[in-house]
Amino acid sequence: MIDNDVRRPALLSRLSAALNQPWTLTLVSAPAGAGKTRLLCQWAHEVGDDPVTDVVWLALPRGAVDLGELRSAIARVADRRLTTALERVSGAATADAARALARALSATDRRVVLIIDDVHHAESTQLGLLLSAFVQAVPGNAHVVLSGRGTGAVPVARRRITGVALKLGVRDLAFTADEIRSFFRARDIRVSQGEISAILRRTEGWATGLQLMVVPAIDESHLTPLPLRGDAQAVADYFLEEVLADLDEELREFLLVTSVPEVFTLELAQALSKGTPTTMPIDRLVRLSVVAAQPGDEAVEYHYHPVLREFLLARLRARGRSTVEALEAIAAEWFAGRQDHPAALRHAILSGDPECIEVILRRCGMHLILTGHAAAVLEAITHVSPRLRADPAVRMLLAAAELDLGDASAAAAALPSLAGAGESVAARRWRTGIDLHTALRRGGLLEALDRGEPDLDEPIGEAPLDTYAHLQAAMGELYVGRLDRADEFARLASDQARTTGMAAAELQAGAILNTSALFRGRLRDVVDSATRLDDRWQALGRPESPFYEVTRVWRYWVPYEAMREDDAECALIAAAAVIDNGSEPAIARGLRGMLSLVRAERTDGPHDVALELLDTLAPRDDAPLPVHWYAMMGSFAVHAFHRLEEPTLRDCFLEAMTRGLGAAGDAGVMRAMAALHDRRHALAREELATVLEGAAPCLLPASLIDAWLVEAALDVHAGEPDRAQLSLATALALAEPEGHARRVALADPVIGRLLAARATPGSRTRFADEVRERLATAGVLVEEELTERERVVLAALTRRATLRQIAQQEFISPNTVKTHVRNIYRKLGVSDREAVTAAAHALGIG
Repeated sequence: MIDNDVRRPALLSRLSAALNQPWTLTLVSAPAGAGKTRLLCQWAHEVGDDPVTDVVWLALPRGAVDLGELRSAIARVADRRLTTALERVSGAATADAARALARALSATDRRVVLIIDDVHHAESTQLGLLLSAFVQAVPGNAHVVLSGRGTGAVPVARRRITGVALKLGVRDLAFTADEIRSFFRARDIRVSQGEISAILRRTEGWATGLQLMVVPAIDESHLTPLPLRGDAQAVADYFLEEVLADLDEELREFLLVTSVPEVFTLELAQALSKGTPTTMPIDRLVRLSVVAAQPGDEAVEYHYHPVLREFLLARLRARGRSTVEALEAIAAEWFAGRQDHPAALRHAILSGDPECIEVILRRCGMHLILTGHAAAVLEAITHVSPRLRADPAVRMLLAAAELDLGDASAAAAALPSLAGAGESVAARRWRTGIDLHTALRRGGLLEALDRGEPDLDEPIGEAPLDTYAHLQAAMGELYVGRLDRADEFARLASDQARTTGMAAAELQAGAILNTSALFRGRLRDVVDSATRLDDRWQALGRPESPFYEVTRVWRYWVPYEAMREDDAECALIAAAAVIDNGSEPAIARGLRGMLSLVRAERTDGPHDVALELLDTLAPRDDAPLPVHWYAMMGSFAVHAFHRLEEPTLRDCFLEAMTRGLGAAGDAGVMRAMAALHDRRHALAREELATVLEGAAPCLLPASLIDAWLVEAALDVHAGEPDRAQLSLATALALAEPEGHARRVALADPVIGRLLAARATPGSRTRFADEVRERLATAGVLVEEELTERERVVLAALTRRATLRQIAQQEFISPNTVKTHVRNIYRKLGVSDREAVTAAAHALGIG
């Protein structure tokens, strides 16, 4: 083995296993520098240690026309019978002679491994046919390995005329992370895990790439300052000698012009080559493993190794800037024509031509924003002339991009002055979308909707502008609580986005519809639609989308509300991309609040958590969120403030909720919950009255569950058992369709006692049994029903009987009565005679 070579046991095992296959051919085909020869040298050394195996190595010389060199190589095997058989084989350059040469190997009882390296040198048709005939006639005691940058003119390898035991390509030969670490360790060079990842990205595990990185690293003993660049002198020297030297001028030119895009198809290659036929050059380059091919969505796509592409681009730039600009502009136009807007804009920017950038921006700019590439649009605008930047359409594009990235101030500065009577329909639609988008960031949504909605009912026929405006209108209507209108605009935007391939816009529209279903209380629908949206996200290539991340949160929040097995905390943490990137600051703020809610039960710093809840969940004009969202989070937050024992911060939160929700009944329910906790029962009744009578409708259906749970607790405390039973039954009936168990768990402790005692018809349903089970699993409820004797004792207690009187009545000792009373107090969760009497009345006892 060569000094410092990394042993590659996985590949060596695959090569050795191929010897035991019924087929007698192995193919190793990869570009120059992939490590073919080094690997085969290692394997030949290992296989050659077998006493009954002979390894024959032939490096096929350039220009060979017959099998003379192969015959001489086989003759080196020290076996008299094989030597005799070879002497009888004709030296003619015919297929019959080639087959006879192969059959001569059966004369020896030893295993013969023939490694024919540099098989790409077999460029003549005659030599290709001879090798093909030889390989097909090889007997079972022999195995042939054809290795090279391609199979050249050998049809046996290309057409699979005969069986192939093993085929190794460039991906198989690529060094793994562990092998890269071993490679540099053998050269006393330290590499971190991050550096290994960077090396893999740059070299794709290319063996020669690793070697080229070592040369300047030897003195430093680490790789930190060593990016492997295609224009580095060592790299350039290598490619000039090992790649371009084998190609004629026509192929070299083809390589240069097609290095402009990261990937190209036959059509794009033809455009870059100015109409020159490209099928034959690409076929030759594929056979030489210079270019890699892979199936694309519509056509086969080709690409060069990253470092080779950099080398080619460096040589192309050496011809002058105008050459590169012209090719980049051709690529930009080609990608734009195929609706690949990100690639079109990228090549337009690389062209450096303001006119090309202007054309692409006008054609693709809004589409790019709606597909999640607002940052690229902003970058492109920096490359255009001041005259173009002053154009109203470009300024609105700039504003839309800034808004998409969360900078409302920059968007306001970019907007052109208010339009006059001559403003086009398209410009008016664009301005409406920007006006709504700005209001979503800075407030004033109702006014913006009133200004813009009359103009939005009919599409204008420009899909990106229609989609943008309809999306902003859908978001605005969702935020102000008009869910029907939000759904209407979201469906319009979704249909347009899907038709025109605007992935980010389609996901945002889907998230609006999913969130609307959540606010309507259709929790089961939310999970189903989130699953469908997840499938669509996968089909779209898993693009980054803050709105998709919110949908993912709802998918986990629903089982959290139902107290089923859930991972809401992990889902909220997974939405960190939304929190971190800053493009949706209000949503990020809300997600942080939800995460604090989930964590509030086990916090070590209750005051800090309560402050965070107030900061992240209370309505704010400068960072608006949907009113239904405040209603949904509000009751959970009030319970959290109670657990954290922070009544002052809770009251600040309730004041903000009252301002934010206005006349909606949800705020009244939250205030009633607080009053119940503070034992201000009359105030709690007063707050609930307008809600339960229907004078103050709730935004959120689940708020009525909270209202009836509060009412049931108030009834217990008022000693009205019949009303308590009816109120609890109503709450459970409202909670059952969507499984709202957590709201029951968070209610006043007396609700748990009512459930545990099964005192009401409503608490003896299948759903009530499920709730009890979940509450018991969560440690909220310890189910211990009163025994028959304990119920008799409890009835006597409510009649003010003394312990001695109860003992005499039941013919038991006073000590036994005391034991029963202790158990009753423990099971009902009470501590005095008044409380036990109220609980007994709620249970219908006494």
